[in-house]
Amino acid sequence: MAEIFSYKLVAESKPLAFDYVGVLATGETLSTSSVSVIVMNGTDASPSSILSGSSTIVGTKVLQRVQNGVNGVTYRLVCTVTTSAGNTLLALGDLPVYSPEQAQ
Repeated sequence: MAEIFSYKLVAESKPLAFDYVGVLATGETLSTSSVSVIVMNGTDASPSSILSGSSTIVGTKVLQRVQNGVNGVTYRLVCTVTTSAGNTLLALGDLPVYSPEQAQ
């Protein structure tokens, strides 16, 4: 499952959402969540520093706040959940980060 994130400016802090509604069985709920980060394009020695706090489950969605980042780097966020049915599900989302000058 893949999410589409447009982009984030370096100075922004905002939540991103992973929605599992299309892959949960009737009555199945999200039990736990975690988000990790890798660099897909560019260089950042500590990509996990883009995460701000822990992920939060809201219904069928997992919300993760992101902050900062390195100009010109594309990050891949990997969201892992366990469900009430004992399933482990993953979702991916790529997030390019730009300076305001590059985003124009």
